[in-house]
Amino acid sequence: SPWGLGDLGFLPYVLGWDFQTPKGLSEGASYRQFVTRHFDSPKTNAANDRLYCNLLMQRRGLTRVFCKRRNTFIHAPSGQLQAICARGGTHVRLNLYDSLKSFNVTTCRALPRSRPGHCRYRAAIGNTKIRVACFQGLPVHLEPTYLP
Repeated sequence: SPWGLGDLGFLPYVLGWDFQTPKGLSEGASYRQFVTRHFDSPKTNAANDRLYCNLLMQRRGLTRVFCKRRNTFIHAPSGQLQAICARGGTHVRLNLYDSLKSFNVTTCRALPRSRPGHCRYRAAIGNTKIRVACFQGLPVHLEPTYLP
C-alpha cells in the first residue's frame, strides 16, 4: 500500500461489506462452519425450546464475542442438507439453491438485554424449505428467506 498500511484486503470482510459476491464466499464460510452453525440432528434434548436455544448457541460458540442475534438450527441428516446443492435443490441465482423438501428448524433470536456471558434467546419452531449458498457442492451459508 502506498500509505504504509500493508494489505488491507481483509477490511471489507471485517466490516461486513457485501459486494454482491456469491453468498457464503464473502464470509470465508466453509461446510464445516455451516455444520457448526446450523446442523443439529437428531435434535439436542432440552427441557424447552428457549433452553434449547440458550444451550445450543453457547455450545456452538455463537455467544463468545457477542450474542449472535439470530441463528437457525436444521434438524435433518447431513446428507439431506448436502443434497440441496445437487438433486435435492433448485438453482435460484448465483450459488443459491432452494430445497425441494421442507425441514424441521429452530430459529433462535437474542432477547433485548443479552450480553456475552449472559446471552438469552427465544425460539421459533418451523417446518420450511430452506435456501442455502453452495460451494464445491456443499452448503456454506443459510439464507433467512423462508425461516421462522
